[in-house]
Amino acid sequence: MHQLKKYGAIGGAIALALCWPLAVGQIGQNVIKDGVAHLTNESLKAEVISYDRGYLSSEVTTRYTIHDPVLAKELELDGFPTEFVVNSHVTHGLLSLKAESTLEDSERFPLKLTTVTQLNGNTDYSLKLGNWHQSSEGEDAAMISVTASTLKGHLTVLGEVSYDLNVPSVEIDFNSGEKMLISGIKGVGDGRKQDNFWLGDQEIRISDVKISDAQQSSIFNMEEAKYEFSSSIDEASSRVDSQHVVNISKLEMPEGKAENLGLDVEFGGLDSNAFNHLISLYQNSPTLTPEDIQHAMPYVDTLFDKGFFLSVNKATLTLGDAGEFNSVGKVSVPEGTSEITKNPAKLLPALSGDIDTFFSNGLVEQYPFIKQSIDEALVQEFIGQDDKGYQLKAELKDGNLVFESGQKIPLIQLFLPAVN
Repeated sequence: MHQLKKYGAIGGAIALALCWPLAVGQIGQNVIKDGVAHLTNESLKAEVISYDRGYLSSEVTTRYTIHDPVLAKELELDGFPTEFVVNSHVTHGLLSLKAESTLEDSERFPLKLTTVTQLNGNTDYSLKLGNWHQSSEGEDAAMISVTASTLKGHLTVLGEVSYDLNVPSVEIDFNSGEKMLISGIKGVGDGRKQDNFWLGDQEIRISDVKISDAQQSSIFNMEEAKYEFSSSIDEASSRVDSQHVVNISKLEMPEGKAENLGLDVEFGGLDSNAFNHLISLYQNSPTLTPEDIQHAMPYVDTLFDKGFFLSVNKATLTLGDAGEFNSVGKVSVPEGTSEITKNPAKLLPALSGDIDTFFSNGLVEQYPFIKQSIDEALVQEFIGQDDKGYQLKAELKDGNLVFESGQKIPLIQLFLPAVN
């Protein structure tokens, strides 16, 4: 009897091992079909055309059709199709599925996507683009050339996403003779999408951008640019914070050269529910109708009633040899600023914050229009001066911009020119 049990266990294990690839194939088919179905939305239709499941592997064909009329029209004008067919070879592993996918028109679009999907749905992906060239027709015709590039990362069933992008160069040659070359594009990101906004971190770097005119004279040159974005939510208070940081080593145009450009802007304390509804409204209707604006009013009121702040943590640049500028500042809308859409006049007196800005002597001397404004500000005691340059310090208080000297300007005076 003991021997029979032992042989039965061995036989059962062998049977399970033999059947397991079939089980993995069945699970994989369900995962792939569900995943494709979830890609369908108002702009895109995704469907499985065929699924030929075998013992150790499967052959899958899917189709993706652009339904958004505006996007479809733009693609057609640029010579791109609005329908893509993808062929995938899926290998059934012990605990995962590996799929290698290519576009049916692979000669025109040399893309290859490799994915390894665990049975729980979590996926590692790698998208490779071979050297690619595309020409468009029409009045603004151009030829686009992209060197071999990669995008890889990880996706989870919880909506978490990570990516690593590397595009060595993109060149656009216009029929008019103008040219743009973008080199060294790299990006990394890690986060998730919650409702209509991204939570996590992203960073994009570009080594340089060169634009030349029809005579091949340089009209724009940018070196070592970096953009960082981070966003988070406090689950307890449902407040969203986001930060945007831009740094550029050098920017050259016929009008002049700027170096060490930096901008660090932070939005904090935004009510996530109101913010989400406003983003959704804009995404669904970029050109707002009177009805859309009326629908947005309660969410605008909630946003201001809950309070938030805008902070410029850094704004810097260097012009010429000694033309330095830097500034920091913050504006806060206090909690309890209610029904602002019914009475906008309540907003300015409610604001609080401060500003601290420096102009070097070299900057003022280089630009006469800046010097004229600085001289006027000195006379009115809005700005101070030392041997290095000029400093403007002020505080937002009771609807006024109050300077370090004690002089003040009503905020309404600063906003009136903008609305006239």
